[in-house]
Amino acid sequence: MRSRILLTVLVFGVALGVYWGTASWLGDGVTPRQAYFNHLADAFLHGRLYLEEPPSTHDLTFFQGQWYVPFPPLPALLMLPWVALFGVESVNTVFFSALFGALNVALIYLLLTAMTKRGWTHLITRDHLWLTVFFAFGSVHWYMATLGSVWFVAQICTVTFIALAVWLTIEHGSPWLAGGALALALLARPNVILTWPLLAGIAATVMLTQVTVSQMQPVPAFSWQAIKWRALLRWSLLSLIPLALAIGLLLLYNLARFGNPTDFGYLNENVADELAPNLHTYGQFNLHYLPKNFWAMWLAGPRWDREANFWLPDPEGMSLLLTSPVLIYLGRARRRLPLVWGGWVTLLLLMAPLLLYYNTGWWQFGYRFSLDFIVPAVFLIAVAAGTRVTWAMRWLILAGVLSNLYGVLWWYGAF
Repeated sequence: MRSRILLTVLVFGVALGVYWGTASWLGDGVTPRQAYFNHLADAFLHGRLYLEEPPSTHDLTFFQGQWYVPFPPLPALLMLPWVALFGVESVNTVFFSALFGALNVALIYLLLTAMTKRGWTHLITRDHLWLTVFFAFGSVHWYMATLGSVWFVAQICTVTFIALAVWLTIEHGSPWLAGGALALALLARPNVILTWPLLAGIAATVMLTQVTVSQMQPVPAFSWQAIKWRALLRWSLLSLIPLALAIGLLLLYNLARFGNPTDFGYLNENVADELAPNLHTYGQFNLHYLPKNFWAMWLAGPRWDREANFWLPDPEGMSLLLTSPVLIYLGRARRRLPLVWGGWVTLLLLMAPLLLYYNTGWWQFGYRFSLDFIVPAVFLIAVAAGTRVTWAMRWLILAGVLSNLYGVLWWYGAF
């Protein structure tokens, strides 16, 4: 137990050092003009829901003479203590993002060890660390954790509470803790409520088996008759209560801002000129966007840049199979257990709205919206690994690390 705590702290420290070091050495580590959440936290402390004299108006919503941050407010709520104690000018959103990014890495490590403790995998510490490296440096989480802009901070904080929800469900099984953590995640990105089937699948599997790593017993064969339906229904209803409360709070927040509980302000958002025509013609979600989003998510590659005389990433997106090639192992996550079914349902449900969204993530390396489903993806890859992370998986993880190092260097203008 003590060694696991020490190793978790070490994992957190290494991730924080790399993320903050990347921002400091390659960038400038200074809060960008489009951070917004720090100013929104200050607005909350002064009894306002809008920004007074924002440093930029890009992606803000103008309504009745005021500028509003259309994005849900979780990161601003998390910054409240910092702003209240030291003032808005003291907030460094780049460090804030690196800090929560490092926390995400530690939670992924804890999640993986908890899966082994339950007997759902038979991975050892070395394997846990390999999969943690995949998440930390072999995915777009690396470069996104080094940025402090409003879009990236929101996604990093969302991952924090998705990972927390999954870990708590595995470790403790409490519907209140699981639902509460996921409720906080949807206060940053409401679409991640679709992670709930994974939590329910984990809870059902916990009820089926109480295996510990010390016992090293095989997980019993699944049967529908073995599911404790009444207990699962009770767990489901209790876990949905915090989610319902979070949805209610978001509706009230929208009502207070725009006079309409379902209006987040996105349709009137001050978006980039290149994105505005589609948004105003087809709306925020439409089948019209499906081909381009699918291309960006799974098929797009880098482009040849004549000026740089090199292959550079397409800023509208690059295939997950290039940035995180170990994801091909998702195809091996096929065990007949509720947690696997829940993981697959969650993965597919989370992809669906992203494929219909009006932009691919716009200016980015790789496909940044993949952070919405990166936690269930890591979970399923751990299931697919089973008894060990093979050398083939390790080489793919290392290829992903190199790919994302390339992305980090490109993002910060090293080419």
